[in-house]
Amino acid sequence: MSVNFLINSDVYDPYILTAPSIKKPLCYTEKRIWVENYFGLEFVNKLIISPNKSLLKGDFLIDDNIEGKGQEDFEGEVLQFGRELYPTWESSLLYLDKNS
Repeated sequence: MSVNFLINSDVYDPYILTAPSIKKPLCYTEKRIWVENYFGLEFVNKLIISPNKSLLKGDFLIDDNIEGKGQEDFEGEVLQFGRELYPTWESSLLYLDKNS
């Protein structure tokens, strides 16, 4: 099971939310290119760039950090990716599948 499961799902409506460094203006373009390379041009329409992740409305936010860019004020549930509870995409997706 991979992140493509979310993209191709009829159950989920995933977006990519990123808060790139304001000190490195080229990283905005790099993020956009990364999304196209890994998920296709069509998914670029689901890219959100914001310095404050709490502005996103949703049920879940999967992020490698749980604070620092608004994650702590996100109204839904934050899953800290790459850590003890959700070390892989598979563990994150299994949790979503059980709790959606």
